[in-house]
Amino acid sequence: MEKELLFEGKENTSSVNIKEFTPAGVRLEITVAGKVNGKVTGQILSTHNILMKSGGISELDLKSIIFSNGEPIFVSGKANGKLVDPTPIGKIEGTLTFQTPSQKLAYLNTIKGWSKALYNMATGEYTFTVYIIK
Repeated sequence: MEKELLFEGKENTSSVNIKEFTPAGVRLEITVAGKVNGKVTGQILSTHNILMKSGGISELDLKSIIFSNGEPIFVSGKANGKLVDPTPIGKIEGTLTFQTPSQKLAYLNTIKGWSKALYNMATGEYTFTVYIIK
């Protein structure tokens, strides 16, 4: 897979909601906010809906809004994660799509993204890198 850096970011957790316990695992909703820098720069707000399965494996639905110089960018995606030792750190990888009404950022409407991230459950810090898939 050929890829090109789109942006990097850092968010901090603002809330964690335990939605339910199911036979499939625990459903969580984590809200994070922060900044992105790169070809896209701005403030980001995100909600991650997570199904944390036994064995530390998770499935995530991601939704974000980036405000880049007053222009909104809507990001959605699916990802998979795994908790690793020694702290509860999640390694996450997923695919993303983008939508924006901005004429200046219209190229985002036609690309696909790939992200890799680390989420530290102890500190609430979420760091990520997003690439354009070519």
